[in-house]
Amino acid sequence: MGCTIIGCGKQLPALDVPNEELTKLVDTSDEWISTRTGILSRRVCVGEGNVDLAEGAARQALGWADGGYSERKIAPEDIDLIIYSTITPDEVVPTCAAVLRRRLGLVNAAAFDMNAACSGFIYGTAVARGLMATLGGRYALVVGCEALSRLMDQTDRSTCVLFGDGAGAAIFELCDAPFAITLGARGDEAIHAGGPCRTG
Repeated sequence: MGCTIIGCGKQLPALDVPNEELTKLVDTSDEWISTRTGILSRRVCVGEGNVDLAEGAARQALGWADGGYSERKIAPEDIDLIIYSTITPDEVVPTCAAVLRRRLGLVNAAAFDMNAACSGFIYGTAVARGLMATLGGRYALVVGCEALSRLMDQTDRSTCVLFGDGAGAAIFELCDAPFAITLGARGDEAIHAGGPCRTG
């Protein structure tokens, strides 16, 4: 058994912080940041919580709000599972997944948080497919959401220029199709095993 994405959405905080703003905090420049990372600006939470962002993304994925991609509108009672990946929860208990479940009225959904940092959404996808295939269920909501501005040292130019805040969500439907995914940190040797790689 595999799974397919039938809806997706995203949500960003309102505040947009361009590279020029960071030059007031650390010894850097727009040219230094953009030429090395491609980043021109990042969104930062001011008043928004982690679950606030996730809720906006999830509503789009469910087809309840404009701005997302969805093949059809999903009823609240149809969602069987919520997997919420984050390393920056609003609080430890209740979990972000439990709060999101309550806000959206997903009364039949099992819900839990997981922490896999940058690869969280990929791990969430694998876990969703595995749980639905073995324990039952048809639809899963997988959320990846971070408010990394909470953790960043804004005086450390090696990190503060890289990270922002935001959420992405997808609805997965279990289906009769092949499923393959690669999990784990493969390291530098594996990444370069196939020879040079060029992007852009």
